[in-house]
Amino acid sequence: MGNRENTFLTWAKRLLVYCFGLFIMAVGVVFSVKSALGVSPVTCLANVVYQIMLDRNITAMTLGVCTTVVYCLYILVEILILRRDFKPDMLLQIVASFFFGFLVTCASGLFGFLPAPETYPMRLLFLLCSIPLVAVGVMCYLAPQILPTPGEGMSLAISKKTGLTVGSAKMVFDCCCVAISAAVSLIYFHRLVGVREGTVICALTIGFVMKQIMKVCEKPLMAFVERETKLQQAMGDESYLLDATGRPKLLISVSWEFGSGGYEIAKELAEKLGIAFYGNDQLIPLEAAESGLSQDFIHRHEHNMSGPLAHDFLTSGYTSVMELSPLEQLFAAQTRVLRRIAAGDESALIVGRCSDYILYNDPNNFRVFIHAPTDYRVAKKAEEDGISQAEARAELQTTDTSRANHYAHFTGREWGNTKYYNLAVDTKTFGKEGSLKIIENAVRTWAAERELEIKSA
Repeated sequence: MGNRENTFLTWAKRLLVYCFGLFIMAVGVVFSVKSALGVSPVTCLANVVYQIMLDRNITAMTLGVCTTVVYCLYILVEILILRRDFKPDMLLQIVASFFFGFLVTCASGLFGFLPAPETYPMRLLFLLCSIPLVAVGVMCYLAPQILPTPGEGMSLAISKKTGLTVGSAKMVFDCCCVAISAAVSLIYFHRLVGVREGTVICALTIGFVMKQIMKVCEKPLMAFVERETKLQQAMGDESYLLDATGRPKLLISVSWEFGSGGYEIAKELAEKLGIAFYGNDQLIPLEAAESGLSQDFIHRHEHNMSGPLAHDFLTSGYTSVMELSPLEQLFAAQTRVLRRIAAGDESALIVGRCSDYILYNDPNNFRVFIHAPTDYRVAKKAEEDGISQAEARAELQTTDTSRANHYAHFTGREWGNTKYYNLAVDTKTFGKEGSLKIIENAVRTWAAERELEIKSA
């Protein structure tokens, strides 16, 4: 009885969030329509049809009805694209289409008291209000993973038929919607009505705004609907930890500041301890096989994120569909690879890859951060590479910033924060050999204590 009650409560929460999301999205559509500057690409055709109905004084064809009709048209196109690959359960998108159209009608009535703005600044304000509303709506209605609307369905259909990523397929679909809407508007009105500069603004900003909101809201929202995020799903679980407690092995995660000598120290440490070493040469082929991404892409991006906002903007097309961006695919693949290494019988030292975070809950994992003052690293890099200190400083700042951005994006933690490590060593203070000896002694002491803990358990 208890399980049934829990299941009912879970689905009640999911339906609540799903309906709330669609309603908020409907409110966003109403605000953007009132702006008369255009709406998002997926609804711009419905808006043009609605404007034609208004011009012809056909009052029965409300904005909600036009939305439902156009969404059903999308489903028909899906059938033509997929043919035999179109599954009967995909017809349930019709339910979503009618329900969303109904919610658009309700939102239109609810906010009907708002006068249509006449000045351009007020129109722009209405449009800007619609963007976060649509972003929140899409985030909420997708979170329970109940039923996609035909907008997402079309993107998935194009992706499946063409082999494009879903993000790229969404871009193709959006462009087609805008082009068809503009053509219909020009043919009927001889000018652009219902699809204007606001459509472009929405296309460029909704996904980006949604990403910013998701950084704060996604985890609590997914916890509320009792679902994993798409990245968590791709990463897999930590089931190997079930027997990790009693397994006497050693996993060392080494992170380092650029120019501190951390990579060389890590490699020598693995040799001294007689354990497997996993650096770029060992991990990139495994990650390529796991992710399907090229080794060249992985080599260039395995810790590269020069600007979080630029990354969010460039990957915003992946936000409204259930697909990971290439960097998310890579991180998920790295996670699975590292967890397989951790689940094996061999002891290993892993450099970088956010391994301190990925294996944080593994009782066999010892985490090390190697660092040094900036001026010391600049002088060392300039001498080693035969470049000026200005060039060395620029390279150091670029690399460390990129690593910190990548780490913060995927872990939510501050890169180099010593509270997440068992040991942090300054190579300027102790030198390469001294740092190596300190880490080796610390690891051997920790491993001995760990073995005693296992034996006494």
